[in-house]
Amino acid sequence: MKRNFFLKIIAVTSILILTINIIQCSIKTKSKIEKIDELMNYCYKNKIFNGTILVAENEKVIYKKAFGVSNFKTNDLLQTHSVFYLASVSKQFTTMAIMILAEKGTLSYEDRLSKFFPEFPSYADQVKIRHLMNHTSGIPDHFTLGASKPDLTNEEVLRLLVKQNSLDFQPGEKFKYSNGGYVLLAMIVEKASGIPFHEFLKNNIFNSLGMNDSLVFDQSKPQVKRRAVGYNMFGDVDDYNILTVGAGGIFSTIEDLFKWDQALYTEKLIKQSTLKDAFSPCVLNNGKKSNYGFGWGIQERRKGKIVGHGGGLAGFRTYIERQLKKKNTIILLSNNGNDQLPLIRKAIANILKNRVYDLPKISIACSIHDTINKVGINAAIQQYYDLKEKKSNWSRYNFAEYELNRLGYHLLEKNKFNEAVEIFKLNVKEYPKSWVVYDSLGEACMKSGNTKHAIKNYKKSIQLNPKNKAGIKALKKLKLLEKNQASE
Repeated sequence: MKRNFFLKIIAVTSILILTINIIQCSIKTKSKIEKIDELMNYCYKNKIFNGTILVAENEKVIYKKAFGVSNFKTNDLLQTHSVFYLASVSKQFTTMAIMILAEKGTLSYEDRLSKFFPEFPSYADQVKIRHLMNHTSGIPDHFTLGASKPDLTNEEVLRLLVKQNSLDFQPGEKFKYSNGGYVLLAMIVEKASGIPFHEFLKNNIFNSLGMNDSLVFDQSKPQVKRRAVGYNMFGDVDDYNILTVGAGGIFSTIEDLFKWDQALYTEKLIKQSTLKDAFSPCVLNNGKKSNYGFGWGIQERRKGKIVGHGGGLAGFRTYIERQLKKKNTIILLSNNGNDQLPLIRKAIANILKNRVYDLPKISIACSIHDTINKVGINAAIQQYYDLKEKKSNWSRYNFAEYELNRLGYHLLEKNKFNEAVEIFKLNVKEYPKSWVVYDSLGEACMKSGNTKHAIKNYKKSIQLNPKNKAGIKALKKLKLLEKNQASE
């Protein structure tokens, strides 16, 4: 009896061990491709990603897919050869053009800005091409100067920059991202080569690498086939509509960008010794290093250098990463204005390393925005509280302060003043120590005609942040308005 009993225990134990081993085996053998696909399907399902993705490991593509639509009006589906506006990912092509010309001896990184633009004030004698490429020139970003309008051109940016009496800082003193500097670089390419920027890139890069779906969108307004339309995170059209090049301006696909990535391991365009400068951190005047090279952000890691760049303008978000030692590549192109690409990229990088990864959080702003449209503001606010009440949702949804703020401003732009005010009130309740949320509520109250409540909230915002210059200016204007109304 005892013998049979022990035999049964041994048999049951063996079955349990076998079952556990099978389960562990199945977990371990889940491929990187399956994990990436699970991640991306989750992101698409939860409106975190609408776009195309390519992942390569050791120079071989292991995952390439399109999610969502390229045009919400026509409901055309995205394809892996759909063409996206690259935004600042374009900068690496601008610096490549400069490096091609430098290798030919047509120009030098040490050439001064005044050599190409004598119309600049005397400070242009201090600014070198090198400074422009690594964002240490002191030339301001033209967007911060208010240069933002449809059909904005390089010539208009140049005229604006020339009007500036001084630099933001001495060249080489620090890193400060400047789109204006890259507009100047594109114009330098034209002056040095004698041909338009779009033709230079086509002849010297795109054609050379077989990047047949890539082009520079400039004042010639070329036709872009299979073009994805840009949308904001709430589904409204937010398409690219300017004509500047150098800082941006390029349209491309994940497939063409992979050709570009692979070419950078060769000498098809320039020598590796020349390319090395692009992936080397610049050294500032004080001897410290910046984490930016020539059109590439740089991460020095123990297991190898990683270079990459992101981009974002209108409804487009883009990203390319190259892990140089492992020769892994991550390319993400999106047209839905969501800012989650860095988190998606981080998850994919962990998958490639066989590490645990976190799912990007779902936008609470998008979630309750849909409810506002379908049911109304009260139902949306109740939905917010219902979701936040469950602790399990804290790691699933993004309840950050900026989420409700961006939703509030979206509603303001739609002239939905009542809904905007209620969303900002909710944000004040959730983040009572933030000067920003009171400032936003004050603005919403002002635009809705409620001067009294606008003054109250601007006062609170300034109390929390005495340096809130915009709030101080708005408060003075409101008090004057209130005084005039009282005297009538």
